[in-house]
Amino acid sequence: MSASIARARLANLADITRFTNSLYGALYTLLGAYLADGTAALGRSESWGAALVVAIVIAYGFVINDYRDVREDSFGKAHRPIPSGRISRDAALRLAWALAALALLVALPLGPTMLLFALGTTALATLYSFGLKGTVLLGNASMATLIAAIPLYGALASGAVPPVIWIVAGLMWLFDFSHEILKTTADWQADAAAGLHTVATVFGVEGALRIFQATALAVLAVAWLPWAVGQAPLIYLLALVPCAILPTLAVVVVLARNSSDATIARALRIMRYMWISNLLPIVLL
Repeated sequence: MSASIARARLANLADITRFTNSLYGALYTLLGAYLADGTAALGRSESWGAALVVAIVIAYGFVINDYRDVREDSFGKAHRPIPSGRISRDAALRLAWALAALALLVALPLGPTMLLFALGTTALATLYSFGLKGTVLLGNASMATLIAAIPLYGALASGAVPPVIWIVAGLMWLFDFSHEILKTTADWQADAAAGLHTVATVFGVEGALRIFQATALAVLAVAWLPWAVGQAPLIYLLALVPCAILPTLAVVVVLARNSSDATIARALRIMRYMWISNLLPIVLL
């Protein structure tokens, strides 16, 4: 195999698995372990094993979703590996099952609870792709649940789930729920052509944006509560302002003034960057 062919295959693999999302997932898993048991958790193999499981499950979720969404992607995302012909649908399915099996294999030595948790999230990711994605709000909620489970999994690897983990999981659920709603406004044409029922295809782009803005503001209303009830130090609130509050308010205000495709695309980029910026206030909890 020539070097150019090998590079192309690696690029296609990275594309279909969205490997950067796996890196984020692994990082938030380790963050959950750290919040549960401090720096000692980062020195244990169980924490890193949990991070690897999450990374693999996330990759599986993207691959199985691309396998399922070939028709939808052919309308609006023809550049993706399967509709573009860079990866065959059968090869994608084999890759998906291999990733699912690998995730469970890695989870096996972590204990029965960790294995069942990995099995449950893999099953939910599958159900999302084959049924829940084309529903109004339920699919968004299921994806948010998968995201919120990440720090919980990291904490479980440390043997305990303290209250701070539930706070983080709740905030991540709300943030991703709003993010998923906003994503429907970018995909509404392809989803409508494919006959999917999403927030944007049912309520229209403007209606979906109003729902997104309401949920985004709900995130901000909840995010400061850990400090207000004495569960977080002042430095948490100080970090929250530039890392989460101001970017979210900027997105809400900009979309209220302009709902063009370009503006929605920029808003989605800002929210993706917030997955990184939000790490700081969470670490300070």
